[in-house]
Amino acid sequence: MTTTRKRRTYAARVPAEQRRTQVLDAALHLVVTQGHNATTMDAVAEQAGVTKPVVYGQFRSRNELLAALLRREQEAALQQLLEVLPGNPGRFLTDDAPEFIARTLADFLGAVQSTPDRWYCVVMPMADMPAEFHAAREAARGIALDRAESLARWLLDAIDAPPELDPEIVAHTVTALFEMAARLVLTDPERYRPERFVVAIRAAIGLVG
Repeated sequence: MTTTRKRRTYAARVPAEQRRTQVLDAALHLVVTQGHNATTMDAVAEQAGVTKPVVYGQFRSRNELLAALLRREQEAALQQLLEVLPGNPGRFLTDDAPEFIARTLADFLGAVQSTPDRWYCVVMPMADMPAEFHAAREAARGIALDRAESLARWLLDAIDAPPELDPEIVAHTVTALFEMAARLVLTDPERYRPERFVVAIRAAIGLVG
């Protein structure tokens, strides 16, 4: 009598870079939804729909996987942010300065909505993340603050603001506003739509009503 052996199901063969992205995406989802400590190699394999050896084929250890995830998300978030906050504000001299602020906020919240897991890691408190994560987040925030201060100096000059209006304080204030808006958009997107913030900013600076 011939018996038919059930074949084991294997993950489909995909290019190494695609597999690496798949594993990192799974790890990011777990970090956001369950926390850093719950992001084990077993959990990542299950989330990605692959076997654990497939995960180990891409990363030799959990620490290596999480370090790669940190680098990827930090670099990508910083790139998105620097695209929103241009380094050469002179090319926007034809814009009305208040309108430039409102449009920049809209572009930033659009970036947050396009990659919510990434920005959740950037702007939301995550107590169980390692010290390296918090250090990288603060370093990226420092770069964003420097760019924001450069833009604040241009904007204050453009509106002929009084000298007492400190561009460094303005940069910190605007950065805190952007972070708060991102948190609300991420945690309650139905109630806090990006356009609500944009309309409120325009009203606050005298563009509406």
